[in-house]
Order: sequence, then structure tokens, then C-alpha cells
Amino acid sequence: MKKLLLLVLIVTSFTFSSCSKEEGYGGLATIKGKVFGKDVNSNGNLVGEGYVGGFKVYISKHGNSASFDDVDSSYDGTFQFDFLYEGSYDIWVFGDCDSCSWDQVYVLRTVEITSKKQTVEVEDLVITF
Repeated sequence: MKKLLLLVLIVTSFTFSSCSKEEGYGGLATIKGKVFGKDVNSNGNLVGEGYVGGFKVYISKHGNSASFDDVDSSYDGTFQFDFLYEGSYDIWVFGDCDSCSWDQVYVLRTVEITSKKQTVEVEDLVITF
């Protein structure tokens, strides 16, 4: 009887310890948003703007510089990351910057998912190209 009680206690403790999930895939939450582009010529003049497709949007655990996934923005600028756990995430996209080293700059947003089935909409990621 003592062995059975001990076995139940061990199984129960493993069950409860495995319930805490880190940020990443496997959950039921969603992060979505849009990429807004500003087309600037070599003189710095704005020649066009609107929601843009074909830009890579990256996601990582908050504070981690290595992304665990990326998606391309759709023709209307939309992007979406599904099946996420609760936690903090960084979302970013790269734009052009003629005066920056590497000729790129990135726009970063930090997003918090606080419930299992939550859908979080990120403020527009505004880039220049």
C-alpha cells in the first residue's frame, strides 16, 4: 500500500511540474499584425506608402536575439503567428536605412500573451524601403 501511495505521489508531482510551459509553439494563442511601408527616395522624400507584402517578420522569446520562426507578410501587409503559449515575445522586421551600418534598421515590438486562447494584435510595424 505504501508503494502504491508513493507511486501516486510521484506521478502527481510530475504531472503538476510539467504544466508550466515556456514561450514558444504548442499553445493556442495567436499574435497578428501588419507591416506598413514608406517608400523613400535617395533624397529622403516620401514617394509612396501603404501596407506591404513580402517582408520577413521574426518572432522570439522576449529578450532572446535568436528567432524561433519567421513568416512573410502577405500582399496586404498582414502576418500571423499561431499556436503560441502564454508569455512575452519580441516581433520584428527589417527596413532600409541608408545612413546605418549594414544599411538596415529594425522595428521591434514586445507582446505579452496572458491567456491560453488569446489573440494579440501588434501595433503596425512601420518600415522604410
